Amino acid sequence: MAIEKNDHVHRLIRSMSRSEKRYFKLHLARSASGTVRSNHAALFDAIAGMEEYDPDVLKDRFKDAPFMRHFAIAKRRLYEALLNSLDAYHVDGSVNARLRRMLHQVEILFDRSLHPEAARLLRSVATLAAAHHQHAIILEVVDRRRRLVESGNYQEVKGPELQDLAVMGADALRQWEEHDGLWSLKSRSFLLLYRNGKARDQAGLEALDELASDPRLRDGSAPTSPPSLYLYHHIRSALAFARGDLQACRTELEANHDLLTAEETLLREEPQLLLGVVGNLLHVSMLLGDHQRAHRCLKEFRRIPLMLPAPPSPELGTKLFAMGAAMELAYHSRTGHFAKALERSPELEAGLALHGEQLGVLRLGGLWFQMAWAHLGNGNGAQALRWVHRLLNLAGIDAHPELHALGRLLHLMVLLSMDDREHLAQALRNTERLLRARQRTFGVERAILRFAHERCAGKGVKGGGDRQALRDELARCAADPAESAVFDHFDPWVWAEAMAGGRTMAEVAALHPKGAPRPIDRGGREAA
Repeated sequence: MAIEKNDHVHRLIRSMSRSEKRYFKLHLARSASGTVRSNHAALFDAIAGMEEYDPDVLKDRFKDAPFMRHFAIAKRRLYEALLNSLDAYHVDGSVNARLRRMLHQVEILFDRSLHPEAARLLRSVATLAAAHHQHAIILEVVDRRRRLVESGNYQEVKGPELQDLAVMGADALRQWEEHDGLWSLKSRSFLLLYRNGKARDQAGLEALDELASDPRLRDGSAPTSPPSLYLYHHIRSALAFARGDLQACRTELEANHDLLTAEETLLREEPQLLLGVVGNLLHVSMLLGDHQRAHRCLKEFRRIPLMLPAPPSPELGTKLFAMGAAMELAYHSRTGHFAKALERSPELEAGLALHGEQLGVLRLGGLWFQMAWAHLGNGNGAQALRWVHRLLNLAGIDAHPELHALGRLLHLMVLLSMDDREHLAQALRNTERLLRARQRTFGVERAILRFAHERCAGKGVKGGGDRQALRDELARCAADPAESAVFDHFDPWVWAEAMAGGRTMAEVAALHPKGAPRPIDRGGREAA
């Protein structure tokens, strides 16, 4: 029998904290009968103790238990009990949860014809929802107030009250539609960016220009609602980055940083927003050569979890790990401190074991890529190969052509650094096959492929290839806006300069803190 590796009950239980599990046992004691309580508790303990879900182990352990005759039903009821317990445990876990509970209480009062009490509670819901920009909740408040008016046959209702109700509904609807439209625009933009990365050809630029020309993103069209204003700057920063305008990107990121630090309610409800802004600010600051701003971002990122009113949820914990690890690796590697980047390798391995299943291909592959690059920079070829192989064998990597192509290039670079000609020829064929299939003809890739061919053929200086030519070609690529996207992820020029000058990559990075020459951005200013 095939083992179900990703059983939904097992995944839910494994995601629970100790206090949530303890509360579940108390919840069972209060809400379930003796037999049901015993069955749920036994099945819960058995599944909770499994590192990987295996139904055969459960069937063997409970082969004499009556509930095993309807095992699927028993599991479904356990799942429902778990969700009910978590719902009760987190009943006030967020403003949205509190508002939903209050609306349910309004419904209870309304059904009992306690209309004045329902109206008073609705006013409290409206006040709390407005303070936290919950426009969808306000629309529900308006709907329930209308029902109260109708149920009383319009007695004691005056014209101004109906007018206020109409204004409240229209304003909430306008702001909801504004936010919904920006969210749809953001999703279209990020779908393009996540799949194709930074624009590197005319078609890519035209697609980005079309998105950027949307009237909702024009200068002076910024919305007034803080959540919508965040989306406005978020989309503009991402599109500016993808078009190579790093200065404009940083301006939008700084605007969102100011917004989130000023809006305490928004930050408290969605702390991951500030984490993302700070992480992006660090990355852009590094590309602009502003290492001081990048270092301040790194310090701020470390402080944010300590400022949260409650421990991070499992989802936020996963984001904290992924973003924090990527920032640490990128910052230390970019500044040439490759050894320091690797100091937390055991921590990273533990984090990957804990959060790996929750990370998407892009985040997971990006971390593995950065680990491989850090090991290469530190002179650990064998370890770099280990991480590159994990990246290239990652399920779903084909859906991300930019990351896949960069992984292939890094594989060649590691083999070239190790002078592993036995495996270089095969890796070269695989890389060329992939790039042909993707129709990628970019200069960085051509330069590294040409150098790899020279090494395989034993050409160049003592059969080692023309390292100076490689270095100079990569420097020209770094100065070309169409080619510079590669240098946002790592700096192959540092690697080539180290080989050409007979130095370590750490030494080169220390001498050239800005790395390869940066391009002129589309805003007409020097990027670094």
